[in-house]
Amino acid sequence: MMEHSELFACILLNEAGYYTYANQRFCRVTGWSPISLLETRADAYIHYADLDFFRHQLTNCRQNHGQKFSATVRYVHGHQTHTIQWELCCYANDLEEAIVGMGVLLSGEPLEEFAATKYAHQFNEYLDGVQDGFFALNRNWVFTRVNRFFEQVTNLSRHEMIGRSFWDIFPDSPDQPYAVAMRKAFDLGQTITFEQPWPPSYHFAVSASPSKEGIICYFIDISLQKKQQLELLANEIKLKAILDSTTDVNIMISPDMHILNFNRTAGILAEEYFQTKLYEGANFMNYVMPELRESFQDNFNRALSGEKLTMERPVSLPNGDAMWFQFLYYPVYSEAGDMLGVAMNITNINGRKTAEMKLLQQYDKMREIAYLQSHEARAPLSNILGLINVLMLYTEKTDDPEILQVLDHLHVSAARLDTVIQKIVSNTRHESD
Repeated sequence: MMEHSELFACILLNEAGYYTYANQRFCRVTGWSPISLLETRADAYIHYADLDFFRHQLTNCRQNHGQKFSATVRYVHGHQTHTIQWELCCYANDLEEAIVGMGVLLSGEPLEEFAATKYAHQFNEYLDGVQDGFFALNRNWVFTRVNRFFEQVTNLSRHEMIGRSFWDIFPDSPDQPYAVAMRKAFDLGQTITFEQPWPPSYHFAVSASPSKEGIICYFIDISLQKKQQLELLANEIKLKAILDSTTDVNIMISPDMHILNFNRTAGILAEEYFQTKLYEGANFMNYVMPELRESFQDNFNRALSGEKLTMERPVSLPNGDAMWFQFLYYPVYSEAGDMLGVAMNITNINGRKTAEMKLLQQYDKMREIAYLQSHEARAPLSNILGLINVLMLYTEKTDDPEILQVLDHLHVSAARLDTVIQKIVSNTRHESD
């Protein structure tokens, strides 16, 4: 259906960026034959000022299948320049991907042809159908064409704008990005891209392209992207504030051991221990104590392999003291799964370790006391048990109930005490083992 279109140019591009199809309209504009197109890259014969933006939009297409991206492109053919407004979209399946382009010729042929032919209505319908903004100005900055989306954004109808000067409606203020960029495009004869805030609801990415007739502006709403960027920035600020408020050292290190970011505590300790400042991009090995380098290198490489590691060890300080620290290494990945580096968290655990060692010392002392008490009590108890056994021999020679009762109580009490001492000795030996 598009092969014989008198209004729309239609192209197909493969993954390598070469034409695989172009309809007759595009071939007439460029002067290329369908056969020669098969050996031509999509960015061939494009004006050098439009190349970067066109390539950028092709990349956007490949990274966002199914989404539409626009580009105003000038093609240089002999001594003529033709400007085409493209709508580009990438479609892909399991075997291949292709970019489809639908374009309208904006210059290179008299624009009056569009108003004088039956295709004028089709062209306006096409512009009104796109979800992005479009307007055209003549060389006197007067509106010659606007689309429906631009009407919605400005709350003005096309009848209120066409025929009026752009500067009568929009202030020519150096504080506004559009004023500086559009005058630059007009003066230099180059396509200028810029961002334009449009409170309260919009934020636009704009392309202003000069043409023989004046200036053509195309803009897309990037409000959602800007909102996400601001949210990410806010989250980054909050995260940095949290990291800076902790007494732990937090450092992120690239795979080639350069510092990517660090918190406030890390910066303070670097100045205290190494008499130098931390900075992003610095080689982290310059901030590792000699006694820790072998251990750090091993743990760092293991973390790069995907392991999460924790170790505790004492570290000698410049003043000769030693303090205990916990070192945590864990790998960091991007959303795409690519390795970004290793995050290292260092926590001062000297208080906990000191308390643990003091508790162990107290426990050892208690165990020693229990051992000594049990063995020192064991000797006299053995003597008492021996005497009781001797006295029990006299139970057969006396009928005195008081003596028998006393001997029985002595025997029972001594036996209970012996049981308790045996348990103490047994538990002490068990803890020693």
